[in-house]
Formats: sequence, C-alpha cells, structure tokens
Amino acid sequence: MNILVTNDDGIQSPGIWALAKELSKVGNVLLVAPDKQQSGVGTSVSFTRDSVTVNEVPSEIPGVKAFSISGTPSDCVILGIKRITQVHIDLLVSGINLGPNVGNDIPYSGTVMATLAGYFRKIPSMAVSLAFKDRTEEHRFDIAARFAATLAESIKSGSVNTDAILNVNVPNLPAEKIKGIMATRAAGFGYVRLGQETGKGKVAAYETTIGKPEKASLEENTDVWAIDAGYISITPVRLDVTHHELIPTIEQCVQGLDCDYLGKAEI
Repeated sequence: MNILVTNDDGIQSPGIWALAKELSKVGNVLLVAPDKQQSGVGTSVSFTRDSVTVNEVPSEIPGVKAFSISGTPSDCVILGIKRITQVHIDLLVSGINLGPNVGNDIPYSGTVMATLAGYFRKIPSMAVSLAFKDRTEEHRFDIAARFAATLAESIKSGSVNTDAILNVNVPNLPAEKIKGIMATRAAGFGYVRLGQETGKGKVAAYETTIGKPEKASLEENTDVWAIDAGYISITPVRLDVTHHELIPTIEQCVQGLDCDYLGKAEI
C-alpha cells in the first residue's frame, strides 16, 4: 500500500511525523507538507502564484521520503500524486491536526479539505485531528496516530467503505480514557468565533477565537458531542454541490419566466 501523508500545520509539526511513523508500519509512506502553517485555507490552490517550490527535507523516519511545498495542503496533494512520485497512491491521510475539525468548521479546514484532491481521484482519503480542550494539555499525537494506522489497515483490507472522506477526530485523552469509536454526523455549528474589534482609526481588525458551545446544546451522535463525551468520532464527508431535490422546482419556475431579451433560436 502506497500512502501519501500531508497536513496544514506545516512540515515541522510533530503531528505529521507521528502519523507518518505509524502509517509506515502499514505501507510505503511519502510525506508532502507545506513549508509553513496553512490552517484555515480550505480547498485553496496556488493558481495566482508564478511557481510553487518543492524541496526534499531530512526525514525522521527510515524509508520515508519527505518534501516541503511553498503552497497549500491541496498543492501538496496534487504535486504528491502527479509529480513527486511515479507510483499509484492507494491512501491519502491528512493530519494530525492540532485541534478539532468538526461541524461548520469543516469546509474551512486545510486538514480536511486537502483530502478532496484525493477523493476526486477515487483515492481513499482520511483526515485526522487531535481534539484538545486546552492548548496547555500534553498533545497525545501517538494515540491519534495509532488509531489512524488501525483505520488504514481496515481500508487496506477492504473492510471499511471509502466512498467518502473519513473525517476523524480523536479526543486528547490517554488511551484507557477513550470510551470508544462512533460514526457521527457533522454538528450544525463550529468552534471558530469572531472576537472583538482590535483596530484603531480607519483600520478595523478582528480577533478570531476558538469557542465552545454549551453542553446542553450538543446534539447526540454529532462529531462535537462524541469527542466531548470522550469518543473517537468518524464522520463520512462527501462533496456534491448540487441540490438534486430542488431541480424539479427550479424547472417549474423557469418555465414561467418572461425572458424576451433572450434570443429565440430557430428550429
């Protein structure tokens, strides 16, 4: 199994190296990551830049080649699949993100959205995040990495359906305190909040903060509820931008529109 590993926290993040180390026990790992922090860039691709540079960097793991990219996580995946390697990629894994990627925050996540480049190419893909409650906590990347490797083994054997991106959030807890694994849906809210205005004069600046919903508002079986309760959350994510059920309604509406300004083609 050939595995491409990326992230949005940058090539120096301990999370990506913990992930690559465990995944190297499952298959052949290629690590391709941004050369600096790229959180919150979603599906951004470097269309407007003259060039994106690729540099091989020293690897901490025997047998694993590592490259830094002066671009976004999506750039990393595209270049990793199309240019850096000549072998077919069997699995794409993004992470381990420092912090949860849940609910309405998912579309903005560089960690999760990097996997779209693999998903669109029919490559089984997963995103892995470590959901801490306090940044001062010990970051248990090893626990999340071991679970990712276990899930990768299941994908390798064909026992896990990969028709969608698997968005995995692991509570930042000791292994013995994690209650189990849940298949979840995305919550209808996120953690990112707009804070106070900090600019002065004609310049306005706003703080972005990480908030948390009240426990009473958490819906059972959502990703936020699961990790708050101490479960590993796996949310299948797919992208279909068409609202299929609305097409008949739109068709009925447009039939009654008066569009005299449109040209009438002769049949």
